[in-house]
Amino acid sequence: MTRKYTAFTKAFKLETLALANQPNTCIAQLARDLGLRRNMIYKWRIELNQKQDKAFKRTADTANTSTSQSNTFGVIKAKKKQLEKRPKRALKWR
Repeated sequence: MTRKYTAFTKAFKLETLALANQPNTCIAQLARDLGLRRNMIYKWRIELNQKQDKAFKRTADTANTSTSQSNTFGVIKAKKKQLEKRPKRALKWR
């Protein structure tokens, strides 16, 4: 039995990280919405912080992406609109 890997584009990773950096964003929920594992988002964040402009060199080309990834971009855009509409509230500590 062979493993099936999904290759994500650099644009997808950067857009996902932009959503993850929004205030009041739950990484676990974002990962579920996008069909990812939570640790992938954290790994992408570490790679971007360490390598900056050289990050994500070994990613999929836009020509080779599947339709499921383009569908996920629609989910990202919808999630981004949700976060922008959400009222900003202060964290309350008990």
